[in-house]
Amino acid sequence: MERSRRLAMLLVLLFLVSLSQSAYSQSTGMTGRSVSGCTCHSNSGSLSASINGLPFGAGGYTPSATYSLQWDGGPHVSGDGGFNFDVSAGSWTNLGAYVQLSNGELTHSSDAARSWTADWIAPAAGTGDVDFTVAVLYANGNGQNSGDTWGHGAWTLGEAGGGETPPVASNVTYVPTSPTKGTGLGVSYDYHDADGDSEQGTLIKWWRDGLRVSSIDDLTDVPNSWIGRGQQWQVELTPSDVNQDGEPVMLDPVTIGNTLPVARDLELSPTDPLDNDDLSIDYEYFDLDGNPQQNTVIQWYLDGGLMLELDGSTSVSSLWTRSGDEWQASVKPHDGTDYGDTVWTPMLVIGSSNLQPSVTAYITPSSNAVTTDALQVVVGYSDPDGDPKEATEIRWLRDGTQISAYNDLNWVPPEATSKGESWLAEVRVSDGLIWSEWVTTSTVVIQNTPPVVTSISMLPEGDLITTMNLTVSWEQSDIDGDAESNSEIRWWVNGEWVNDYDNMVTVLASETIRDQHWSVQVIPGDGEGLGSSMKTNSRNIQNAPPGAPEIMLGGDFGSSELGVPDSVHDLMTQATSEDPDEEIVLFDYQWSRNGFHVPDLDGQSAVPSSRLEPGQIWNVTVFANDPWGLSTSSSKEITIANLPPSAWWSSSPETLVPGAMMSFNGTASSDPDGEVVTWFWVVNGVSLSGPVIDVLLPGGVHTIALTVIDDMGDSDTLENEVVLGSVNSVSELSGSLDGSTVILAWNGASSEYQVYSSTSPITTVVGLTALDAVPAWGDPVPLDMIPIGVTSDTSWSGTVPAATVLYYAVTTVVDGHEVVWISGANMVSVDATSAAESVDTDPTGSPKFLALPIAALLLILGAAAIGITLVESRRRST
Repeated sequence: MERSRRLAMLLVLLFLVSLSQSAYSQSTGMTGRSVSGCTCHSNSGSLSASINGLPFGAGGYTPSATYSLQWDGGPHVSGDGGFNFDVSAGSWTNLGAYVQLSNGELTHSSDAARSWTADWIAPAAGTGDVDFTVAVLYANGNGQNSGDTWGHGAWTLGEAGGGETPPVASNVTYVPTSPTKGTGLGVSYDYHDADGDSEQGTLIKWWRDGLRVSSIDDLTDVPNSWIGRGQQWQVELTPSDVNQDGEPVMLDPVTIGNTLPVARDLELSPTDPLDNDDLSIDYEYFDLDGNPQQNTVIQWYLDGGLMLELDGSTSVSSLWTRSGDEWQASVKPHDGTDYGDTVWTPMLVIGSSNLQPSVTAYITPSSNAVTTDALQVVVGYSDPDGDPKEATEIRWLRDGTQISAYNDLNWVPPEATSKGESWLAEVRVSDGLIWSEWVTTSTVVIQNTPPVVTSISMLPEGDLITTMNLTVSWEQSDIDGDAESNSEIRWWVNGEWVNDYDNMVTVLASETIRDQHWSVQVIPGDGEGLGSSMKTNSRNIQNAPPGAPEIMLGGDFGSSELGVPDSVHDLMTQATSEDPDEEIVLFDYQWSRNGFHVPDLDGQSAVPSSRLEPGQIWNVTVFANDPWGLSTSSSKEITIANLPPSAWWSSSPETLVPGAMMSFNGTASSDPDGEVVTWFWVVNGVSLSGPVIDVLLPGGVHTIALTVIDDMGDSDTLENEVVLGSVNSVSELSGSLDGSTVILAWNGASSEYQVYSSTSPITTVVGLTALDAVPAWGDPVPLDMIPIGVTSDTSWSGTVPAATVLYYAVTTVVDGHEVVWISGANMVSVDATSAAESVDTDPTGSPKFLALPIAALLLILGAAAIGITLVESRRRST
């Protein structure tokens, strides 16, 4: 019916459109357009309708919950707007500005807005998926359908807890498939969730050379600093939509390949060459893998033709150049494995002109000149046209003043100079036609006599390895008596001066590499100048042993991290070691137990659980070995933990009878790595011991706690409640005396009754029970009473045993168990003091039949009564 309604409305709209070329807008809203949009304004569905506020990331909507929604069509600009919002279930409330409810759908009540709000109330539980469709129109208000745009969107939201389907990761692949350090390494995948849940919490784990790199977990791209040529990387991806995880996908390992070297910043010099200039090429070699340059190809081209004679040369003599030549060079770098891309320099055109000559000049010595040195100016001449030098003019200046006595002389004698003076020369030359510009030399300051190095050494002595710092030590002398100051230190690696280490007395071990050749040079200083240098012989950096292994020792619980060791899991060791020379490190193992070596475990990285016992002390020594036979070791010790016991108890009989004797049995308690040696019970706050206890409990709720202790002192406690019904006892017990016969009667539903008698009140018929306090020294101990009668009737009679007040108790039997709990309901007293008078006398006038026996029984029963009374009194007081 909904489709029919929307189709009818669409036909009406098409009819209206056909009536005129003008566009008619519905400023007060329209319905039935949430799917098809409003094509009467234009056919451009370029808007992107969106809804905010739906709980897509929470696993679906909560039935009957209220959600505040906002919807629009994208970036907001001025103009008119409208919408039609339809939802398949639920209801609306708190409609925002310019929003109205019409025909069960939301639409605009005015075209003054371009975003709208309302609260949606989710349907009742069991509704299932809810469909949301919205169409948004942005009009420019020109009265025409030109320039207007619309768009619609559709969403389906499931009910929370409605049976989520886990997400799936597909097309999982490395990016790129053949990675290098230059390309980087990442993982690409397609995410799909049948429920439409968005991806949240997807797990990504990386391995490098078989070891987990947890610090980059959940990164889709491996940081470039972690990547190196030859490494093997592996990734595992587990898709997640927060509610649940999908199946993990593990890719096969991928090997990091070689990154092609690069030649960059190519430059030909000079940039404006003449036909008497040598050409030279300069470039920067760069290799991301750190591989040194090998067999790089340099080629020169003259007027587009390859000059094979110049292959590999970094310069071209001016003898090869002529005015008007076009020169270009190319560089194809090589890192010993692969060639990089060929790079070309710009084209240079050789020029020619008859220019003025140029001159260079410098004073020698240029530094460290002392008063014993003669100063000489060295003049260099060049002429672009190749003309010879015809004349030279020289002016000498001392402390800024010209000394004309030495004009045109190319030297100043030592006697003309003094310490602290500043000398320079001005020079110009002529080719016979034109003079060059005046050139001023650098200033030379006359200094004191420089110091001299007398000895130098590089420490430490002996073999050098990559873990040693290199230190220079030297001695110097100074004829002026000046102390050492501002000496220069230069370090040489493989015959090349490395400026980065200038003036460092010590070079850290981290700067050295195996097979390098190091030497050090010192130019002595005395605070005023530098003397002659001295350099040590070159020394080779040899192989260094691996670093001391770092050890993790613990129980193997099947995860990557080791746990606290016990005797039911294998004892595992994990070791890591860094080799300063980046060699492969192999590990060997040696075990000892309680201080004694266990030879049969040598070489094993784990101790099987069958060899472990609680309390043992195990020590492992791990040896880290490199391929050259060098080794380091470290040890770690650990104690095998005791596993606690597990408490368990049962009761008997199977169905407990309130008021009857019952047993609690703790022998089913167990210990996984030993045995249970002690059982402690707490019954209603009373402490007892033993694997099995017998107790007497009335109806009600009783707390039973068992604590077991194993042979290593660990314990476990199990506490439960036992709920007993009311005690099945007799009721309305009465007693009467008929002469010397006592008659008892009661009500009850038992198949058997037992009758007990005493001359004192009866509080127990079973003597001392487990829950009773042990009487103090000298106090009577309650004894089990013996019934004087057993009957299946609800009455009983018997002869009076003594002429006194007698006490009777009647117990019941339930399921074969006597209910011995005594209360006022099943105990009665009978005054039998008149029983002796009803006894007949004999003819001889002897004492009454019961007189003497009764007197004796009274003494016995009286004593027993005193004992029972004392015990009962003590029990009540506790």
